[in-house]
Amino acid sequence: MNVPLTIEILKDLKSKGYNILKSDNSVDDVVQHFVPTKVNDLWAFMGEFNKDSATVVIEQILDVPEEVLERKFLRVF
Repeated sequence: MNVPLTIEILKDLKSKGYNILKSDNSVDDVVQHFVPTKVNDLWAFMGEFNKDSATVVIEQILDVPEEVLERKFLRVF
């Protein structure tokens, strides 16, 4: 199941300790899907992931306008 990504959901995920939205999508994909992830060493993780990936740090997107999140979804299992 996919849930539309919102600022409210991002804040909730952050409060629960999640700090990454991991994605197999490319930054160029129109529709993107994310899986919330908890990473212990954020800087080590960021140094290793594929730069073309749509994976993002939750803290970095909390202040984006809501319309930027259109067509972005969380995968819920």
